Amino acid sequence: MTVNEKIAALRQAARAAGGHGVLLATSDPHCSEYLPDHYNALPWFTGFTGENATLVVAPAGSALWVDGRFYVQGDKQLAGTEIQCMHAGAAGVPTVEQYLAAQFAAGQTLLVDGSCAPTATVEKYRAALEQAGAALAERDVVSPLWAAERPALPNTPCTLLRPEQTGAAPGEKLAAVREALRGAGATALAVTALDCLAWLLALRARDLPRTPLAVAFGFVTQDACTLFLAPGRLQPADAETLAAQGVALRGYEEFLPFIRSYDRPETVLVDKAATNFALYTALCENPALTVREGADPITALKGVKNPTELKNIRECHIRDGVALVRFQMDLEQALAAGRPLRESDIEGMLQARRREQPGYFDDSFDTIAAWGPNAAMMHYHAEPGADAAIEPHGFLLVDNGGQYDCGTTDITRTYPVGPLTDDERRYYTWVLQSHIDMARAVFLDYCTGFALDTFARGPLWAHKIKYRCGTGHGVGFIASVHEGPQSLRPNNAVVFKPGMTITDEPGVYETDEVGIRIENELECVEAGENQYGRWLKFEPLTLAPIDTEPVLAEELSGPQLAWLNAYHRRVYETLAPRLTAEEQAWLAQKTAPLAR
Repeated sequence: MTVNEKIAALRQAARAAGGHGVLLATSDPHCSEYLPDHYNALPWFTGFTGENATLVVAPAGSALWVDGRFYVQGDKQLAGTEIQCMHAGAAGVPTVEQYLAAQFAAGQTLLVDGSCAPTATVEKYRAALEQAGAALAERDVVSPLWAAERPALPNTPCTLLRPEQTGAAPGEKLAAVREALRGAGATALAVTALDCLAWLLALRARDLPRTPLAVAFGFVTQDACTLFLAPGRLQPADAETLAAQGVALRGYEEFLPFIRSYDRPETVLVDKAATNFALYTALCENPALTVREGADPITALKGVKNPTELKNIRECHIRDGVALVRFQMDLEQALAAGRPLRESDIEGMLQARRREQPGYFDDSFDTIAAWGPNAAMMHYHAEPGADAAIEPHGFLLVDNGGQYDCGTTDITRTYPVGPLTDDERRYYTWVLQSHIDMARAVFLDYCTGFALDTFARGPLWAHKIKYRCGTGHGVGFIASVHEGPQSLRPNNAVVFKPGMTITDEPGVYETDEVGIRIENELECVEAGENQYGRWLKFEPLTLAPIDTEPVLAEELSGPQLAWLNAYHRRVYETLAPRLTAEEQAWLAQKTAPLAR
């Protein structure tokens, strides 16, 4: 079936179910960012392979909303279909709500699978439809259409991390969650987010691509905790370990029936943005349960890494830095020898070097290796047979990361692979200035992600350039490479605290011309206290050279130049003991002080 035929089938299925259109978003019963293939229907129906998208199939048209990371990719992948690519947030582009109100007439109904849609989203869309006299109904017409090709639910073996990895046993974390629930006026919590459950119970699996989480639910009360996981996935010894921590086991499919039949009075804390609509409905309809709206306390608790996690994370970045040094040497040697390289070769080269490091078991996301114009697509992924040859001019952008037994990494470097234009050098220098200004920020302990985000944007704004995404995101611990609640973006109101980790990744993305990004992970640390208050700053976690060959050094301020040279000194001193003499000599050259 073509994309247009699949969209027509959705319309027909909606009519057969008493509706007039369908909404399908990137989501699952756990409101995940990264989905198990079992729930990731959007690529099958639309051909769009990016993240965070929303499809509306209306009676007389269809549209897919993509965020700024995927404008170019969305335009390319939807070309030739009936689906209109909507650049979410761009001037003149209607929101999903505005489109629904315009496309659905009085008496018409939009169908949504409530098990795969966050409650807050459903309520927002329902309100928009009601303004036009239309309605929203919970009905799944998507699953039957792709049943023949739909992947099975993941069922990979589960393991528990050790206390020397996590720094706290599940029982200790349960106590912290129960205390937070009491503080919020609640007694219970349905744990639906996979990363939250992973943090709480030290549970890991390989159910998601590149993200070592298990598809499961949890239910926590003041005196009990139940893990809903498919039978047979835990080894008996791990099941006994959880039981000793007060955790009971039930089947994954038992979760909704358990909620519907629960008969003890509880006040359940519910975050509508992170709770699917079918679950929310079940909670509200159970007379024994009282729903109290509020944020899942686990999100905030796991966002601040404990001393053991931070020690492990620092070790993780040293290992990753060694792998990145060797990869860059391999890349330079291949280019110098005139070896033909394509974008799709880069991922394997990186993986070969990471596999040499102890504790590495996977990448943390699909490598973005983009040469020249392809790098303007922020989340471009090279596929063999449909990728570009790396020509000996311009830049190669490489964004990648690793999953280790001591942490998760995310790093971007933009490598010159031949002569550069004046514009490419200017763009690179401005991105580096933005990166440095964020990394060297000193701020008071009440600053939010929104306030800090502007530190990075100044150098690019000075040239009237904007990147259509946040400056950075949190990173999980042996978990998802994207983690909240903290982020560096204009709408983030989370106050930064010591122990939070964040990426610093400003960029320039000029369509069909060039893409440049420089990314390090940073750790928020104490910076002292005085009469004005408590001060915080960032320390780099990522340890890999930033290429200085493209830099217009005269454009760097004194403090920016000092930061860059100090960072490179730290990179060399930390990595050199684990490198060969030849690698040390190479790294000494790459981290040599830059002067005007």
